[in-house]
Amino acid sequence: MGTGREAAGEDTGGEGRVSFGEERAEEQGMNKMKLKIMVASSVYHFETELTQICAILKGYGYEILNSHLGTMPVHPNKSNLDNCLCAVENCDLFLGIIRPFYGSGIVRNKSITHHEISKAIELEKPRWFLVHCFVPFSGQLLKQYMYRGKKRKNMIFKFKKTDVMDDVRVIDVYNEVIKNDLPVEERTGNWSQAYYDVDDIKRYLECQFKDKNRIRKIVDDMKRKRR
Repeated sequence: MGTGREAAGEDTGGEGRVSFGEERAEEQGMNKMKLKIMVASSVYHFETELTQICAILKGYGYEILNSHLGTMPVHPNKSNLDNCLCAVENCDLFLGIIRPFYGSGIVRNKSITHHEISKAIELEKPRWFLVHCFVPFSGQLLKQYMYRGKKRKNMIFKFKKTDVMDDVRVIDVYNEVIKNDLPVEERTGNWSQAYYDVDDIKRYLECQFKDKNRIRKIVDDMKRKRR
């Protein structure tokens, strides 16, 4: 139904009108400007929280890459691992969540989530990490059994799955993130934020990601340094 002026036969001259094509072009332009954040995490017993995390980040204006939500581009001729690693390469920034549950899809003795985190570190992506407080606690508790001396792994150490942690390799992921193999004074890009519940996660997300101008500056600065 036309406006009153149109119904009366007046020439509105298309004033204030935007065609569907223009709207679509504007929408595509906005999407191109969105920063792509990859959210990497094991999923088991974490589906609701992961959905919340992605919804919060989407609300801040990011484009979410996450396999659980189905928002990660997939090449049908590539393996699951290769598709996930391509997403790491293509993202602008990376959020890794280290949980007491290691994750499925074991390839070359590492879960896909572990591979994703390793790739983000290797590529020196702008990256942030959340770690469930059980993981560093368990790492300190089990260190005396996992290692002979400070660095050498105890190859005869065996860990049995428990209700609070299913695989000791989650500690390996954490140690990789905090760069545990380096002296403390030489570590950079090694921050990991401990959390216990979803409120801790929400507070961290707001503090780190709500200001997109700050994040875009970090992304641009790190891109220049990698060139």
